[in-house]
Amino acid sequence: MFASAQPAPVVTEPYAPKLADIMGTMQLRHLKLWFAGREKNWALANYELGQIKTSFGDAMRYYPNVPIADMTTMARPSAAIDTAIHLKDAVKFAQAFGELTDACNSCHRSQGLPFIVMKVPTSSPFSNQSFPPK
Repeated sequence: MFASAQPAPVVTEPYAPKLADIMGTMQLRHLKLWFAGREKNWALANYELGQIKTSFGDAMRYYPNVPIADMTTMARPSAAIDTAIHLKDAVKFAQAFGELTDACNSCHRSQGLPFIVMKVPTSSPFSNQSFPPK
């Protein structure tokens, strides 16, 4: 037989996601943004960019005194991606995506984390999601 369930402990502090979890989620969004833009699924690309921006905000809100959580360096590349999405311009999208990726890597290096290197994705682990627009 199963032991009786113990009551959950009372949490007195509000939940805050770990910075590593926010960054890991951003890595997945980065990948999905690339495939959405590559397939010219501008609605999905716009959605993923919005999710990335939300994660930027979360990092800054939950970790205001941690330098790596300062996502202001991502503002210009994010704006360039946003423009490319709205123009439905795949060439500008790819260029801006490269700039975003470079900004990620620059931030990692500046924080003493040069071993965390982002790149333009070459394959998707999301075999359960279709990226071309319907």
